[in-house]
Amino acid sequence: MVRANQAGIIDVGPRSAHIAGLDYAVFTPTEEIKGPKVVFFSPKEGDPADYVKVVMEDGQEVTITNTCAANVLGLVQEEHFSYGNVPSARKALQALADYCQTTVEDIAEQIMAKSYAKIEPVILELAEKYHLEKDQISLVGVGGGAASLITYFSNKMGVKYSIPENAEVISSIGVALAMVRDVVERIIPSPSKEDILALKNEAMNKAIESGATPESIEIHVEIDPQTSKVTAIATGSTEVKATDLTKEITLPEALELAAEDMRVSTAEVEVIESTPFFYVVGEKNRPKNAGAIRIVDQKGFIKVQRGNAACLKTTAGNYLSAVEKLWEEMAVYQTELIARPEFYLCLGARISDFTATDLEQLQLLMDLEISTLEPGEEVIVVAGNIKQT
Repeated sequence: MVRANQAGIIDVGPRSAHIAGLDYAVFTPTEEIKGPKVVFFSPKEGDPADYVKVVMEDGQEVTITNTCAANVLGLVQEEHFSYGNVPSARKALQALADYCQTTVEDIAEQIMAKSYAKIEPVILELAEKYHLEKDQISLVGVGGGAASLITYFSNKMGVKYSIPENAEVISSIGVALAMVRDVVERIIPSPSKEDILALKNEAMNKAIESGATPESIEIHVEIDPQTSKVTAIATGSTEVKATDLTKEITLPEALELAAEDMRVSTAEVEVIESTPFFYVVGEKNRPKNAGAIRIVDQKGFIKVQRGNAACLKTTAGNYLSAVEKLWEEMAVYQTELIARPEFYLCLGARISDFTATDLEQLQLLMDLEISTLEPGEEVIVVAGNIKQT
């Protein structure tokens, strides 16, 4: 629900129409919206008394939400679950617009802008945390009101979005709970292979205890040489599966997936390297062999997205020479420091990612993963970094 005063929209939420026991204006028959007047109230004891409800001449009460505003602005289409009765929403918003001495479109835009202002920092924080560049961000809308927000948000941010089939019965909280993430940190000066292996095992065991299946767990290790802090991050998923895991995609399908994610045509991409488990798809005519890259697995999942990356195929026995080459070629020299690339190793059916500021520490981390392979097994090394300016 929205909160307002005569100057306009103060805030949106956190109280919902459900909490207040009110119907949405946009899902109310038009003929029932008669003589609408704005009334301010507190949904629960202790709440601010500036939440908006609209009271009709016969005493019926409804409220105004994001969904009402999005329908009025034409952001929701008929095929979307949250598509409603636009004339009803417009009548209710007109009452609020009159109170605020502005137009219906302006008050609807204010509502959406307030919602966006709350969500944008969260998206940007996640993008920074997971090193996502803008062209790699894709918003997925779930829940009954997904279309009311995601179209506006994606337009504002200039990013891709999708609404999956049956989105109205998918819970965003449930999706989040299907993912497991556990972190183990230790202060270890000059960590050895045994120290790191023990930390990885501890992180894996914690993830399993949290419900992740062992085969789904991936572990990322970070070493901070300045603080001697070693961090093992284990991510995995529960038994819930939302796709046919027996299906394998074809090469044209992998190219199409990658091209769509890069926002280019399939004619502009090619497979740079591949293994029986992964396709590394990149832009054609890449300058200095670096450019946008997507790593797509055989099930059709895009596992890695980088806007500026290079890759080499080698073997487990010779992987270090490829890493050393990309360590130098993909370094970005800035005024006071050198930004070293982040690495991804395609090892059999899994991908391991690595971040380190020191080549010896990077080798230490990689050796632990490579040691499980035979010397002749194929390895794809991918290095990604920001672009040199």
